[in-house]
Amino acid sequence: MIDILSISKDPARLTQIMRLISECGNYRATRTLGSPTLLAQRGNSLDSFDVLIVDAFSLEETELAIIADLSQRHERITCILLTADASPQTLIAAMRAGFRDVLGWPLEQRSLTDALSRAETKRAVSSAHDTRIISFISCKGGTGTTFVASNVAHALSADQQKRVLLVDIDQLYGDAAFLLTSDNPPSTLPQMCAQIERMDSAFLDASLLHVSKNLDVLAGAGDPVKAADVNQERLEWILGIAIPRYDFVVFDLGQSINPISMLALDRSEEIHIVLQASMPHVRAGRRLREILGSLGYGPERLRLVLNRYSRDAERARTALEEVLGMSPYQVIPEDTNVTVQALNEGVPVSQIKRSCAVSRALQQLAESISNRSPAAIRGRVRSEANPIRFFGRSATPKLKTM
Repeated sequence: MIDILSISKDPARLTQIMRLISECGNYRATRTLGSPTLLAQRGNSLDSFDVLIVDAFSLEETELAIIADLSQRHERITCILLTADASPQTLIAAMRAGFRDVLGWPLEQRSLTDALSRAETKRAVSSAHDTRIISFISCKGGTGTTFVASNVAHALSADQQKRVLLVDIDQLYGDAAFLLTSDNPPSTLPQMCAQIERMDSAFLDASLLHVSKNLDVLAGAGDPVKAADVNQERLEWILGIAIPRYDFVVFDLGQSINPISMLALDRSEEIHIVLQASMPHVRAGRRLREILGSLGYGPERLRLVLNRYSRDAERARTALEEVLGMSPYQVIPEDTNVTVQALNEGVPVSQIKRSCAVSRALQQLAESISNRSPAAIRGRVRSEANPIRFFGRSATPKLKTM
């Protein structure tokens, strides 16, 4: 999978470009509104991308000198120009500046597909690695979504030796970091969004909480009021820079389905629904399953995780499987003493008792995720009743937190 950055001064054209990218193949795309000057001001942020698409009404707007400098400093990036001016002079000037393809406007999907395929071939030759993206979501409070997400992220980093970023998008209290360490995060998502003009690799690194050599945390807002300050487009830019640096990115979404969480869901190859085997979760879980389906997240991406499971919940488990039409991908047993001790001390459960059933189940879940072949993700499934809405930019259902 290649990472694409598209830049344009026109929001409508930028939306159209993103839609066409999503239809071309298995690509991870980020947008930014502005001119190439903006990219020059953001330091080494282009290191995270494989393709830069510049939309310009005229050759002057491409800021050729800036593109030439950027393409020299970031040799791996493939630059593509979109312009209505197809004159020989424009083509020659663009190629001299470092553009590898010049595509006409209105943009045709076939020409964009061919250009991105060439860029993908170039990336494959460089042997760059792919980042796997996993989300954890629930439908009721107290289910243990944050506990599962944070401990799986730790197991991936410690047991599977993967570079992992845990992103806390839970809009209630955002406490994922405190389940892993007692250290305070140097920055939170709202604070990072407020300083987006400084966002490059160095600023990102200074903003993350480094739990271990393989595990970083992008801390959540901390309360629902501050969570409202997380800007969707700015978060998209932060993720665009952060994701390629890791082997796995794990999202803790809590209970919210909104444009912010859908940004993560759109990019996730696996969506883990964390539930408990109880009748209230049967009803709420069915509703969550229906909502995810209506938004276009197909069953091939959904995984059922039963948390805090005990033998006396067998009847509720059977009902849950029948209603959801899903068998558990992983069952995490109830062990109150060990779990509460881990939560109180703010450490992964494996550091309390590695051999306990809870710890072993979480390690198995992390191993299953790590060993599974990467899936091809192309956003949400589209139909006439469910038109594509890349990262939720068009009209989306107004869903309240469950």
